[in-house]
Amino acid sequence: MESKIIKAFFDGTLSDEMIKSPRTNEYKDIDKRETELYDKLRPQLTGEQQKLFDEFVDLFDERHSLEEENYYLRGFKFGVRLIIECLDLSDIAENNG
Repeated sequence: MESKIIKAFFDGTLSDEMIKSPRTNEYKDIDKRETELYDKLRPQLTGEQQKLFDEFVDLFDERHSLEEENYYLRGFKFGVRLIIECLDLSDIAENNG
């Protein structure tokens, strides 16, 4: 069997950035409401407050990106451990002995 996915990861033709996640209606609704609130709040702030608010939003996004990366890595490792356990046939061999 040819390892198409492993080869694609190796040569860079496939990466997690290239995999698009479908956007549910719930996601789209929250995204729209978030944007509306941002657009409504930001003009009400003074110059200094806008700067602080934008910095807060950037740090909030950065922290969430780190959390998402952590969940991705943990999920990937969990999947590999599950595969390894599924490939371990020692319990079957013991019962057939």
